[in-house]
This record gives sequence, C-alpha cells and structure tokens, in this order.
Amino acid sequence: MKNAYKTPALLATAASLVLLGLSAGASAQTADPAPVQPAVPPVTAPAVAEDANAAKDFMREAFMANEFSIAASQLAATQGENPDVKAAAQAVLDNGLKTRAAMVTAIQGSTSDMHFDQNFTDDYTTKLGELKVAQGADFDTKYVAAQGDVNDKAEDVFKAYATTGTDESVKTFAANTLPVLAANGDKLDAVSQGGN
Repeated sequence: MKNAYKTPALLATAASLVLLGLSAGASAQTADPAPVQPAVPPVTAPAVAEDANAAKDFMREAFMANEFSIAASQLAATQGENPDVKAAAQAVLDNGLKTRAAMVTAIQGSTSDMHFDQNFTDDYTTKLGELKVAQGADFDTKYVAAQGDVNDKAEDVFKAYATTGTDESVKTFAANTLPVLAANGDKLDAVSQGGN
C-alpha cells in the first residue's frame, strides 16, 4: 500500500489540531466574549458591476420600447383607418428611426458592456401580435392604447437614467431623447381624444 507510512503521522497531526482547538475554545469560554470585527472591509466591486449593468439594462429597455414603436407604427400605414392616427403613427415611426440611429451612437460611445438580448419580451410580443391581427378602427384604438402605454413607460425609464445614470454617453442619449418621447406622447394624446 503506497504512502501507508504517512497515515499515522497525519492522524497524529489532526488529533493535535483538534486538541488545540478544544483548549482554545475552553479558554475562550472562560474569558469575556469580545465582539468580533471583520478584519477586511466589504468588497465594493459589485456596486461597480451594478452601475455597468444599469446602463445596459436601461439601453435594453430603451431598445425594446423603440423597436416596438417602429414595428407598431409601420403596421398603422396599412392596417389603420383614421388619417389622424396614421399621421401620428408616421411621426412616431420617423422619431423611432432617428432614435435608433442615436442609440447606435450612444452604444458606440459607451464605456459599459452593451451586449444584451435583442428579442422582444413576452409583453411586447403579445402587444405586437394583437396589433398584427387588428384592422381599421379596431387597430386604431389598440395602436393608440399600446403605443401610448409603451411611450409613457419609456419616458419614465429615460427620465430616471437621464437623472441618475453614470455612463455619460448613455445618459446624454437619454436626456436628448426625452423631448422626442414627449412629442410622441402629445401626438398620441391628441388622437386618443379625437384631435390631431
């Protein structure tokens, strides 16, 4: 049996360590217990990772909202009925295409990791699926409601990142896009109330 000679020595070492531990524990129990302070401060690296992820998470949400706006507004040209809704959808589409280009520039200037899943979430897939099967006045109603909801949520997300973001390129993009989202919201509000 190879290395059999090491077994008694290892057992003796282990036994002495156990005895030392027991005697240290016994003396610790007789002395007043002192609070144990950590010798090393907590690591702050996860906070840095969270900041980097915040930029990526924001950009993913911005991307989803913008791509939904583009896809939904393209449908309005052929499936919508109301000329005012079609005009609002065309304005949202034009703004979405400009926002897409600005987003690419922001990503290129970003110091954060911007690799994210570009597939629609289930919520966006469902909304877009409902619009794809709607026609005429039904489409108009569903488009204005869905696009208005997406635009309102996007405004909140953009405002938050423009205020608290740490990636300067992405923060500038968020701040510069807010007026575009506000203009889209105004157009959608006007058509939802029967105006243009």
